[in-house]
Amino acid sequence: MTDEVSADLETALELAREWKVDGVELRGVGERRYPDVSDLERARVPELLREWALPVSAVSPGLFKIATPAAPRPETRILHWEDAAMFRRHRDAETVARDHLERLLPLSIDAARAVGASTIICFSFDRGEGQQPGRAPDWVVDVLKDAAARVGSAGLTLALEVEHICWGDVGSRSADIVARVANPALRINWDPANAYRAGEDAPYPEGYAAVRGLVRHVHYKQASTLPDGRRAFTPSGVIDWKGQVDALRRDGYDGWITAEPHVTPKVAQARRTVEALRALLESV
Repeated sequence: MTDEVSADLETALELAREWKVDGVELRGVGERRYPDVSDLERARVPELLREWALPVSAVSPGLFKIATPAAPRPETRILHWEDAAMFRRHRDAETVARDHLERLLPLSIDAARAVGASTIICFSFDRGEGQQPGRAPDWVVDVLKDAAARVGSAGLTLALEVEHICWGDVGSRSADIVARVANPALRINWDPANAYRAGEDAPYPEGYAAVRGLVRHVHYKQASTLPDGRRAFTPSGVIDWKGQVDALRRDGYDGWITAEPHVTPKVAQARRTVEALRALLESV
């Protein structure tokens, strides 16, 4: 993942080439997520990738990693100012969702084609503060149905990332969303560490069992429980990656695995993560 190394893409690509990786995944470029960047950066990114001769596994523009539009509750209508505030919040969330569907998604499809990526990473909407994990609302599924249809028509795959703040936070709930969308263009970006952070105690094998056969893309990092009880990403951790990678191999997975350490110091940890992943792949 280029921005796990540096926000400057050219620096990240130089190091990626030095570390002899097979390809890169694009997410952040400068202060923005690709391809929602400046016109100059949008033009330069494909050029830099060609110069460094690095294939792109996927682009991750942050699609639908946004608030879930929630209709105001009846009790807020008692006070007009509160009713108005809740109405504006709902309207604003819907506006952002439409922007992702009507502007960011087509932009992402064009960007994926420009860099030769066949996969676009997406999310299943932020549940919102105080909202307990549960089955995704029909509205979320309907948006993803529309998005999957558009991406599929472009000959690409939309990979739903398992993410702890979203409706698809663990294996079973992510698989449920894919089943309800019922379009082969929507598959899973499996991230066991994200699932662990969401409360899935054994992402492999239990969480993986739910998404088995649906995995199109994989993110590799570690997580553990800190002394204060919080679950966090850490340089080493409890995810059974050897078992997970061996299961992917047995199940015929032939996609990418992206090193995404999500810890600091960035360059040193990214290099160590690449080395650890390479050793793991060679061992199985």
